[in-house]
Amino acid sequence: MTQNIKEMQQQIDLLGLTLRPHTKAHKIPALAQMQIDAGAVGICTSKLGEAEVMAKGGIHDVLITTPIAGAVKYHRLIALCKEHPKTVIRQVIDHPEHVKAIARLATETGIEVGLLVEVESGQMRCGVMPDESLVELIELINRTEGVRYDGIQAYSGHLQLVKGYQVRQQTAFDAVRDVFAFIDTTLAPRDLKPGIVSGGGTGTFAAYPGLGYTEIQSGSYIFMDATYAAIGDELCDVTNRQFSPALKVLTTVISHPAANRAVVDAGMKSLSIDLGMPKVTTYPEVTYQCGGDEHGILHLPEGHRQLKVGEVLTMLPSHCDTTLHNFDVLYGVRDGMVVEQWAIEGRGRSD
Repeated sequence: MTQNIKEMQQQIDLLGLTLRPHTKAHKIPALAQMQIDAGAVGICTSKLGEAEVMAKGGIHDVLITTPIAGAVKYHRLIALCKEHPKTVIRQVIDHPEHVKAIARLATETGIEVGLLVEVESGQMRCGVMPDESLVELIELINRTEGVRYDGIQAYSGHLQLVKGYQVRQQTAFDAVRDVFAFIDTTLAPRDLKPGIVSGGGTGTFAAYPGLGYTEIQSGSYIFMDATYAAIGDELCDVTNRQFSPALKVLTTVISHPAANRAVVDAGMKSLSIDLGMPKVTTYPEVTYQCGGDEHGILHLPEGHRQLKVGEVLTMLPSHCDTTLHNFDVLYGVRDGMVVEQWAIEGRGRSD
């Protein structure tokens, strides 16, 4: 993990960009501080609740990358900014309602909130199109007291796991080409060029040569997982060795009902399967099948030695973000010994 933190920072430095790692992968202020100590400018959170955890944990530069809505959350955002006046807290928005509601409460409180406008970047999720609607939203921010136009977010999350390095890089570049053309041809001449352009991820951090990104939001690199390990790198289209798998889950064999089948105590409540099945790193030839909330079924090839009931196996999750969210504590292991442990303080803070 520590080597992954160092390696990504070095890669971003070589690109001449800044790193703003996404902490939805780990949700732990202490790990966020490790990333900042390595050179990151600040961090991202997906949700307001995660931002509250990070600010309370001493992180002084936070970008909330998902728009918020509703009176309760608008009030919480303003309260967070007021409670942490020395912390830079920025909110991503994509609708005039966001601007007006945040600005009204910020003005009443006597503060100013920095905003990034999310721009559609191929995923067809949140984000305004790079056309006059973007201009109108920026101009609304600029003429509204209580908010500040700090830049744009252009994130193509759906492309992070495209297999094949060159295909992934080109697809990611093409997805935002029009966004940067619009910045150059329309925003810049109107003095609306963004000071911050935030986006990119673990799979695409190097995909944007010549474009105008200022910071990269990579997050999963800190842990990696079985899915990221299979997307390919510069040297191989089926294996990614840029970063090392660092997140593992221990599970115990609880039953061996047949010669070719064993059962472990890690089901969906331990190992998320939204991106496929985890890998059995102790025995790579053995395959895992979800057996429900509490059970995992292991299929052994013919002739494989019998596993021992009580034997502890190591699993490589298929998705680090959603697997870590299942646990309260992360243990730091070096040379087979537990050397550190961290409470996963942002667990359950998707509010």
